[in-house]
Amino acid sequence: MYNRARGWLASLDWTHYGIIASIYLIWRIGEGGGWSTACWMLLLICLLGVRTDQIDVDWKRFFVFGLPLLYLFYYFYGSGNSLWWSIANWMFENNRHPWTWDEAMNSIPLNNAAWMRIYNSPALDQAMVWVYNYGFVLSLWLCIVRSFWTRSIKKMLSYALSGHVLQFPLILPFYNLIMLREVWFVKGQPDLLGRVFASENELLTNVMNCFPSMHTSISFAMLLLALREKDRIFKYMMVTYCSLIIISTMYLQIHWVLDVFAGMAFAYGTVKLADFLIRICSDRLPEWLKGYYNKKQKKKYPDTTMVA
Repeated sequence: MYNRARGWLASLDWTHYGIIASIYLIWRIGEGGGWSTACWMLLLICLLGVRTDQIDVDWKRFFVFGLPLLYLFYYFYGSGNSLWWSIANWMFENNRHPWTWDEAMNSIPLNNAAWMRIYNSPALDQAMVWVYNYGFVLSLWLCIVRSFWTRSIKKMLSYALSGHVLQFPLILPFYNLIMLREVWFVKGQPDLLGRVFASENELLTNVMNCFPSMHTSISFAMLLLALREKDRIFKYMMVTYCSLIIISTMYLQIHWVLDVFAGMAFAYGTVKLADFLIRICSDRLPEWLKGYYNKKQKKKYPDTTMVA
């Protein structure tokens, strides 16, 4: 019986099942994020040249590590939003902001980015709202999903760490110490995002965390990492999309110009920290784990370790 079961398992096409499971999980990620048709189209464009950056790792062995890792990101993505807002509410209720920068930021010439709206239209407003609303998470998922199909554990970890995994805990001290509200709120203008707040407390909680701009820091970190890829389609698409996310924060009168520059500097530091952590951990991986991951693969590319 044991030998028959073992033979049956060996006869199954695990690569085929792994691809099916991967597609289902990616679909669940999109469903959970309420992705529009445009989001899926953007992902498909990013995947067009994925073979250019694929590494020579056996699919079955990659799925052993890649699928659980992708599910782990999906799990934390689902639970992270409620955690973030519980922390934001705690900071608001405990009023732990020794510095309030509203007046100082508003007094700096051109800092409110009103010049970004020299040309505006309802259609452009609508497009920028779409870019802003999805940009905080979609920019990261585009990179993680694509890195999954390149069969690179290292890239998946690099994008995730450089994104929300490291940025959330590292940015909280700024948000806990500095009270800086969104441009439209400080200037007494309408909210171009059209948000509806159930109470005054909910409004104040949503508009208080500005410095540095995390929309900027997430998208700029993804931009920096995308520039390391070989595929030009992906690089051009991510440079364009991530740049639009950063522009939208100012066009929609959400973030101050200095928030954006601070977010870019914060992103650069986070990417370098992620590189350092991955390098240290890679050096300490057990040899048997590297050996299993790389067993019987053809040496087409020099970078074929588990952490490739």
